[in-house]
Amino acid sequence: MESADRAPNTLKLYRAIFRSYGKFLGVPVDEIHNHLEPANLKNYAAWLKGHSGKSIKMRLSVLRAYFEENGVTFRPMELKVLNAKRIEDHDDKPLELATIQKMVDLANPHMKAIITFLVSTGCRPGEAMKITLGDVKGDTVTIRNDIAKGRRGGTSYLHAEAREYLDLFLRERDAYISLADERAGTFNRPRPDHDDRLFGLAYSTFQQKFTRLYQAVDGEQGKYRARITPHSLRRYFRTNAVKTMGLDIVEKIMRHEGYLTGSYVRLTDEEIRAGFHAGEDVLYITRRDRRHSENALALLKAETDRREAEHAGFVILMEKRMKELEDKIKSD
Repeated sequence: MESADRAPNTLKLYRAIFRSYGKFLGVPVDEIHNHLEPANLKNYAAWLKGHSGKSIKMRLSVLRAYFEENGVTFRPMELKVLNAKRIEDHDDKPLELATIQKMVDLANPHMKAIITFLVSTGCRPGEAMKITLGDVKGDTVTIRNDIAKGRRGGTSYLHAEAREYLDLFLRERDAYISLADERAGTFNRPRPDHDDRLFGLAYSTFQQKFTRLYQAVDGEQGKYRARITPHSLRRYFRTNAVKTMGLDIVEKIMRHEGYLTGSYVRLTDEEIRAGFHAGEDVLYITRRDRRHSENALALLKAETDRREAEHAGFVILMEKRMKELEDKIKSD
């Protein structure tokens, strides 16, 4: 696969699949070639129960290709088991605006910049951790093919709030990189000689920081099967951006366009950029004008409720006095 120029992440994924299959068999990876019976693969499919349908399908597809490459043939009934449709149960917890606001309020400038960057661009967290300083020009973020899932790169955009937080972080980025280098040396951990990554940290480190922030403000699994993860920010983008930007623009930015979008929709980069900025405020998290607006609405509602309560009290008082007057007239 290395000679076929497959991406490093793809190689890493394939190695993980073979390790998983070896664990199921109870043998080292370098002995898997001695256990290429179709029944083993069928039993492995059953052993994976509890994984997502997408994960099971991918693992079986990789291993089946390996089996066939080594001369193994599958009977029709065996293929039906391996190719059985597995229903996805997307029961992960939705990430709410109030939760993200609390996380950003607690976060340091570095994490504020990353969270608002992900909410604004809708890109995958793993991709964001590989974006370099040169990939960001003004409000435009280039996701290079070599870091993108499936090598399908594209362009995303930064809204006003994300640019503000990113600018604040960039002012102290050199100090952050120096501290990261110092800590890496203390614990004998590898670091790039010249780290040109925008955020200067690995996905695993960001994941840990994100999880700690989330647990500090919520962290409850509740009725949902899956917890909030960094990828929840991408889902938040998809859920909310379509409210003001339109489905075609959002799908283009996410590089998730479906059959009809890819075949029929033609939007220029400027049209996508303009559409994004026209509706970007739906993705603001802590921007002052949003909170002022929300606060103004809250104050207006409180004032309305107060006036309604005063009016109701006045009506009750008038009715009481009218009854007292009527009773007095009758007694006279």
